[in-house]
Amino acid sequence: MKLSDVAKKVGVSPITISRALRNPEIVSEDLREEILRTVEEMGYIPNLAARALAGRHNGIVAVISPALHQYGFTGLMVGIEDRFRDTDLTVQYSNTLHHAEGEAGLLKSFLTQKPAGVIIAGAESYRELLPLIENAACPIAHITDLSQEPQKLVVGLDHYTAGAEPTRFLLSRGYNRIAFFGRGADVRSRRRIEGYEDVMRQAGRFDPDLIIGGDAPSRTGLGRELFARLVERVPDVDAVFAQSDELALGVLIECKARGIRVPEELGICGFNDLEFSAFIEPSLTTVSIPRHDIGYRVADMLLRAIRGEPPGEDRVDCGFSIIARGSTR
Repeated sequence: MKLSDVAKKVGVSPITISRALRNPEIVSEDLREEILRTVEEMGYIPNLAARALAGRHNGIVAVISPALHQYGFTGLMVGIEDRFRDTDLTVQYSNTLHHAEGEAGLLKSFLTQKPAGVIIAGAESYRELLPLIENAACPIAHITDLSQEPQKLVVGLDHYTAGAEPTRFLLSRGYNRIAFFGRGADVRSRRRIEGYEDVMRQAGRFDPDLIIGGDAPSRTGLGRELFARLVERVPDVDAVFAQSDELALGVLIECKARGIRVPEELGICGFNDLEFSAFIEPSLTTVSIPRHDIGYRVADMLLRAIRGEPPGEDRVDCGFSIIARGSTR
């Protein structure tokens, strides 16, 4: 099925069909409805490669992420999708699984396809990416830790502070032997470890034995395993700051199995404020990241750049909040 077949059926030129599909607002409402109805009836699928050759881009926004498999990324995806839903752009995702060496290769692959734009949603390193970004023919937006290199089209937060403030919160609630659960597998997690360490040192409470991670991704079972290992080597631990709500849930389950009272004997703070965190017993104190807002705002920045409009803000700190619930005093 070709564009010319649709044009013949409707009785207009192929260029009119192309314009209606690419920029539907420039044709009359009656004609637009007839064209869209005919396209659906005939099963016409636009050739994106041909579109890229004929125009500036292929109509696709590429999203490069390290963690499509993690629950915390879902909110970002929904925010990105919500912003692009009523446009003529399509979103395509790719997952690096935290492998920094694959980031530049993926970006190169996308750029050869003439995308409308790219969102890099959490790069591990910009050393090899920056030359590609500077020479790209399309705009590239970023979700980052705000310590990283990009200075424009950036939405993110300061993960150092997101590690420091929850640690201060736990100290303020009377906990002293506070463990940190997380692998430090990416730059954001490492920045949170730095924030945790600095606050614990300032309080005179730092102990390297209280930092523990695992080789597996953050999951509930790993939380149980890590806590079991922790109490063997640091039996007087009285709080855990876990780098995901799944890990924190595993700690809570292991505490119940061992008869450890939460929050009286052990405080637990998670990260991401996933839906279940408010409904378990006790409910989970956690760090809430505005994931939908981050996704929506970075998509809006990119869309403005694609359209040649001013970005509004070039660099946005979306921040975080600590949600105090039943798992801490």
